[in-house]
Amino acid sequence: KCGMEPTIVPAAVIFLHQLGDTGHRWAEAFAGIRSSHIKYICPHAPFRPVTLNMNMAMPSWFGVIGLSPDSQEDESRIKQATENVKALIE
Repeated sequence: KCGMEPTIVPAAVIFLHQLGDTGHRWAEAFAGIRSSHIKYICPHAPFRPVTLNMNMAMPSWFGVIGLSPDSQEDESRIKQATENVKALIE
């Protein structure tokens, strides 16, 4: 099971799923390559409205406003997602 139990291991993989997905499917995918010295962590993004998808709520690490390189970015939620990953590492 891909979980977030506090354990000290020599190696870990923190896998962040894509927009609209969850960590459950990826936990199943990683089950086939399990190793006793590697911990797989597959967190789930919170449900939130996504501007790019007509404000439909879906699992998203941060808001997606546009696809152009010049599109505005959801800096506050990107920073929040970064802090969440840091907390998993610690």
